[in-house]
Amino acid sequence: MQLYTWFYSLSEALPPEQEAALKADFTQFLSQWKSHGVPVEGMIEVRYGQFVVIKSDSSDSRPSGCSIDSLKRSVSKILNHHGLEVLDPAHVFFRQGDGSITQSHFRELGALAQSGVLTADTIVFDNSLGQSDDMNRWEVSLKELDRKSTRLN
Repeated sequence: MQLYTWFYSLSEALPPEQEAALKADFTQFLSQWKSHGVPVEGMIEVRYGQFVVIKSDSSDSRPSGCSIDSLKRSVSKILNHHGLEVLDPAHVFFRQGDGSITQSHFRELGALAQSGVLTADTIVFDNSLGQSDDMNRWEVSLKELDRKSTRLN
């Protein structure tokens, strides 16, 4: 099964009660999501209270331009309703030594690498996985993402 995946990184981690309300609103939208009149089989996850992950199964109805636009508008509306801010892709999320998740703007990564905060073993979240059913590739060490680690030099 091939999944289309969209990642939305929140500026702050959600408390559990807000996470439940957010999931309920997204589930409502996904139950009505269509592509050219055909229901899109959508799924929602909130990972670590910090990432909204929306997936669609492309085997029945592949999301197209209008349905993807509908998704993006609904995501914006739902997140605004909950007072949540999505950070743009220039923000890179990673695990600190204690396992907590933090983020920095892309421009700060070189300084973080020089100071030792980021190393080749630092776990990063690769939000560029657009078409993947393998979430094991989402949370990987920096050394596994050669294309990103070269930006730190």
